[in-house]
Amino acid sequence: MLLSFFQTEEGVSFFSNLLNLVHLHLLFAVLFLISYTVKCILFLSGKQEDFLNYKKKTLLVETLFSVGFLVFGFWVFIFHIKYGAYASMHWLDPKITLAIIGIPLGIVGFKKENKKLVALSLAFFFVALIIGLMHYR
Repeated sequence: MLLSFFQTEEGVSFFSNLLNLVHLHLLFAVLFLISYTVKCILFLSGKQEDFLNYKKKTLLVETLFSVGFLVFGFWVFIFHIKYGAYASMHWLDPKITLAIIGIPLGIVGFKKENKKLVALSLAFFFVALIIGLMHYR
């Protein structure tokens, strides 16, 4: 019943429109990056208590943001492959690679309390966002 809310007048699903998926991917990516940046700044500045409080309070929200941007990004990727647009998207491989490498770098960096890995992870996410925005339609 909830999915009927997302039906357009023509009976086409909201989620089958590539532009809608790209917008949702961008929204979740930016929300995740804002939250992740705040967490990284607190960690890198050495404010351990503030970092732990922020991490504890935003765990669910940040998880939803990251899952949202990964799911919608994967969905957009599948659409591009399905319709043959992927072959001309030479910029997409570095973007995906940076995002995928940034995830374990951040996880290991926070677990091992390694500021260099956390900063590198944040940089990878920003560069991936910049690459995506350069080709945003």
